Amino acid sequence: MSSPTLQDIADMLKISKSTVSRALSGDPRVAEGTRARVASLANHMGYTPNPTARALATRRTNTIGLAVPWAPRSLSDPFYLEFLGAAGDEAMRNGYSLLLSAPDGDGAGAVRAHAELADPRRIDGMILTEPRADDERIALLRGVGLPVVILGVAPDPDVSWISGDNTAGARDAVDYLIGLGHTRIACITGPPDQTASDARFEGYRSAMCSAGLSIDRNITAAGGFTQSGGHFAMRAIIDSGRAPSAVFACNDVMALGAMRALREAGLAVPADVSVVGFDGISMAEYVDPPLATVKQPIQELGRMAVQILIGGMSGEAGPAHCVLPVQFQPRDSVGPPRSGANVTGRG
Repeated sequence: MSSPTLQDIADMLKISKSTVSRALSGDPRVAEGTRARVASLANHMGYTPNPTARALATRRTNTIGLAVPWAPRSLSDPFYLEFLGAAGDEAMRNGYSLLLSAPDGDGAGAVRAHAELADPRRIDGMILTEPRADDERIALLRGVGLPVVILGVAPDPDVSWISGDNTAGARDAVDYLIGLGHTRIACITGPPDQTASDARFEGYRSAMCSAGLSIDRNITAAGGFTQSGGHFAMRAIIDSGRAPSAVFACNDVMALGAMRALREAGLAVPADVSVVGFDGISMAEYVDPPLATVKQPIQELGRMAVQILIGGMSGEAGPAHCVLPVQFQPRDSVGPPRSGANVTGRG
């Protein structure tokens, strides 16, 4: 048996189909008694609104776009999996679905993929992750009139964004290492010009400079926010023959890659080299040794990004700029420096 339609209700009540449609949408131009009769019959007949038809009528899709970095990284990064879960739950709670854009390339390929999603016929607004200092995707979204929320600090004050306190978190982590007696601290950064990576490096730089410690560019390397990138960066630092006693990685997965590189070189964590990450992904607590990290409120970031976007889509709120506190969590991957330690490897 087919589902009842607007026309079926109209025929039963001997009114027009358009009147039924307006009555079900609560249009005040339809008499209150008529609205009540339409609602009662629709409920009795088990009428369910067609979401596609409703979207066409209201010019809303009830869909939120979520643009994440290229698929091999974002879909294997525990940070994004946790963020996506929280954002999806919050969207569903408010009657929206998420449409994910996870391109199979980076750079220009990612811009093209995200541009394809930026269509008001497909989505009502977008959450954009990992903004860069001069991010053309933001202008593209604003150009087609789509509300946008950035995960990270946006350079445009008229754009809403939400972020953990990247600079303060990095500074706290490096201050902790300095407090243990470390003076040569390496840094593994994320992608160049990515605002979160830049902010975390600034926290590292600030802590080092405040303590009167120099930054040796030989022990600073880019890891691209991937585990393999962290491994490669740590190998390059080891091969340089320099001597850091600690490493601050700008996210947890790079820290895990660095720990593997250290093990492969015959170096123990933390006896030879202390390692600290950033994000507070759940698996950081369960590696050996447990990884010290700066914990972000990942689920809260996901929920609030959706809430801010919905407020912007409704026109009820102006641009929001939110910085959420983070917390350094010392664990067994850090300890005081060992006299004469180096990272040239053993054997």
